[in-house]
Amino acid sequence: MTTLRARLTLWNTAVVLAMTLASLVAARIIARATLYADADAELRSGATEVVLALQDLSPNIDAVVAEIGRKARSHEERGWFSQLLTEDGTTIWKSVHCPASVADYPPHNLDREENIVQVGPYRYVRLRITRPGQPTYHVRVGTDTTGLDERLTSLLQQLTVVGLALAMLTPVAGWWLARRATRPVGDILQIADQLRPTRLGDRLPVRGSRDELDRLARTINRLLDHVADHVDRQQQFVADAAHELRGPLAAMRSLVEVAVSHDRSPAEYRETLEEVLEEMRHLSSLANAMLTLAEAGGDDATTTCEDLDLAAVVRQTAAMFAGVAEERGVRITVDAAPVVLPGSAAQFRQVLGNLLDNGIRFTPPGGTVSVRLAADADRALLTVRDSGEGIAAGHIARIFDRFYKTDPARSRHDGRSGGLGLPICKAIVERHGGTIAVASGVGQGTTVTVALPLRAGGGRRPHTAAPPPLAASTP
Repeated sequence: MTTLRARLTLWNTAVVLAMTLASLVAARIIARATLYADADAELRSGATEVVLALQDLSPNIDAVVAEIGRKARSHEERGWFSQLLTEDGTTIWKSVHCPASVADYPPHNLDREENIVQVGPYRYVRLRITRPGQPTYHVRVGTDTTGLDERLTSLLQQLTVVGLALAMLTPVAGWWLARRATRPVGDILQIADQLRPTRLGDRLPVRGSRDELDRLARTINRLLDHVADHVDRQQQFVADAAHELRGPLAAMRSLVEVAVSHDRSPAEYRETLEEVLEEMRHLSSLANAMLTLAEAGGDDATTTCEDLDLAAVVRQTAAMFAGVAEERGVRITVDAAPVVLPGSAAQFRQVLGNLLDNGIRFTPPGGTVSVRLAADADRALLTVRDSGEGIAAGHIARIFDRFYKTDPARSRHDGRSGGLGLPICKAIVERHGGTIAVASGVGQGTTVTVALPLRAGGGRRPHTAAPPPLAASTP
């Protein structure tokens, strides 16, 4: 009884029974109203005939009574009766079949032209006959309504038989309909129960009916696609991380094994320790980058948002890299419009630092790395452009993949994050609701564009004089 199929059957049965009962009640009300309306119309027609006869034969009251009697006899087989009364309610004449309860019923509402009265099982129509200069009369034409009630009862009995038949057939039909309706759900449950983390390619069937169950299957399949993609990326991340960590660990182990294989001079031990320290620095940098990427890209990561002066962050970060750029003979220029948006200053410094670091490293001496910050009505645009060697088209599609390097040999011992710099940038930017894109060509330099949404209501400060461009020689 706790299954969806059983509950659907019970609900269908209850709804059909309720509708059947309501239909029986409505049928009784409508049938009774129809039967009585037809009877009233016939009685009104008979009363009108008496009125016309009275108007034609008056003032000969005997002739009027004779005519009324004749008409009454012609309707005896229909159970009709008639009664003629004076203005004060005195009976002048009544038919043989006029029941005493009606004949003795006191007249009321005599000021009205017509009224319809139900006296026990009898029903009659009363009409007032008024003629200028003549007495006023009232005529009653009625019938026994027992026949109407018997016809109504017979109709209700027939409908009740139909209702009972429906009541017996409804649970069976409801169970059959519920079984057909829930069969796709059962198929989905059966396949979903067989899903395993080791078989992430399994998907729920889509019947092509385009109903709610098909939408549910497509929704779950999209979720499974996201889960499979996430698991694949995590597995690839773990494999790449293990590969990146294995190199420095193997190098340190080899250095230590060689050092302890036989006695060496202090200078040799010192040289070995310096090499081990260099590998440890690389491991520390790689571990920090992995931790940052995990924190920035996690679904449950939280971002501390504050009113961030992005232009100040841009100038401060560029100033930090000015010394490194000067050593490499690279010039940094900054053009930053005043922009305020919600975000984390530390994370945006990391984004801009990674972008400037890449631009400086891959720009030959004499080149330029330019940083530009602008804003329009609803977003801020941060652009970092260098005049370096550029990136081949085959690498751009994977430039944001974790541990991906366009030239692994160049970044092995440079103290960098081992191919995690741009993925960290992307994770941080997306965490702030923005986008990041790279445009490059071999020999044409590289341009990285970061688009960030401004807060509601605009995020630009009143314009002030921008500081002069920051060159590599700026202290």
